[in-house]
Amino acid sequence: MPFTCTSCGQQSVKPFGRCPRCGAWDSYAETREAGVERRDASWLGEDLRPIAEISLADVARIPTGMTEFDRLLGGGLVPGGVILFGGEPGIGKSTLLLQVAHALAERVGNVLYVSGEESESQVKLRASRIGVDSRRLFVLSEQSLDRIAAAVEKVAPCALFVDSIQTATSSAVDGEAGSIRQLREVAGELIRITKSRRLATFLVGHITKDGAFAGPKSVEHLVDVALYLEGGRGEDVRFLRSVKNRFGSTDEAAVLRMTSSGMQEIANPSAFFLEGHAGVERPGAVVVPILEGTRPILVELQALVSPTGGFGVPQRRCTGLDINRVLLLLAVIEKELAVHVGGADVYLSVAGGLEARERGSDLGAVAAIVSSLRDRPLPPRTCVVGEVGLSGEVRAVRRIAERAREAEKMGYERILVPAAGKPREEQSIDVVPVASIDRAVAELGLG
Repeated sequence: MPFTCTSCGQQSVKPFGRCPRCGAWDSYAETREAGVERRDASWLGEDLRPIAEISLADVARIPTGMTEFDRLLGGGLVPGGVILFGGEPGIGKSTLLLQVAHALAERVGNVLYVSGEESESQVKLRASRIGVDSRRLFVLSEQSLDRIAAAVEKVAPCALFVDSIQTATSSAVDGEAGSIRQLREVAGELIRITKSRRLATFLVGHITKDGAFAGPKSVEHLVDVALYLEGGRGEDVRFLRSVKNRFGSTDEAAVLRMTSSGMQEIANPSAFFLEGHAGVERPGAVVVPILEGTRPILVELQALVSPTGGFGVPQRRCTGLDINRVLLLLAVIEKELAVHVGGADVYLSVAGGLEARERGSDLGAVAAIVSSLRDRPLPPRTCVVGEVGLSGEVRAVRRIAERAREAEKMGYERILVPAAGKPREEQSIDVVPVASIDRAVAELGLG
């Protein structure tokens, strides 16, 4: 059997006195995979069958009633599916899951919500604030796996929520709550219950300081879907992303907004992030259609370029963009456009608190910097998209046609795109192909 560090989860074929990964002393213990003692028993009670005879009638998806959540999952919950749900403390995990539990209870059947960190009255306080009050939503404040299993047997729910898996403990193994052995045993038993009863299970997982699921990875590989809720503490916008999905795509992202009455879906993210921009043309402001998963969203990039006072070191600051990518783009501007930015402070921001990490925002950042430096606004109702290479070429990006359609839907009349990735189908919006940043600057009237 392998040996595992009970502190960090590092595995080895032999034990160490001190863990080489986390430095903990005497932390290695002999472990076995969850469910080894059950190998003689039937896990699901199903017979051996050819794949051609297996029917998909029993795996019809269950809609939750939350459009963004269902779209992220690929159309709804799959019976027998286990979802690991993570996010930073205070980001809104429990709030969102309570809303999903309420929607399922109202539309489908009994739902069991198990809280190992809060009492029933504390859960009720949050539920009252966000309007959750269903008689088919049962709340259990419990950490014992045996009692959780007994509650599942009694309630017969269509969905089970465990908040969080790090607090649940099993009497079958030793170790404190949250240890590697306990996590594996608890996760293995909950997965067995989920598959055998064909219900949908949500497991809330803590995250590490690096932003990964705590464990580490000891639970993520066991579940069917892993979702991650993220967003800035100072912003009310939340993004729910799928980092693993056996039943759908991992390229989707749901856009939500935290309010006093709970999480609200943002049906039109482009209109939300461009609020206050329509009809206003300012130097340094550029609209870029970026991709969040497979969905195009129009965002505004803002740049401020001003001379560095005295003999100070020029400042480089950005919000919502990769600072290393911005430094690279400044070097390309300096060389390919013969524009001197080395003696100026450069500040870049994505309006609305969104993070634009994909390369399609490169050309927008270049246009915003040059526009601010020369104090000239872009032509009205114009947006740009494209990746910028080291020699100043504008490279193709994914889903140009979808981005152009989104810009047209939002009332934009002209879009600059990479020459190599120009949409083949006809577009109502004026599509202008550019092969280099100097050509793009000329088309925008910034030359």
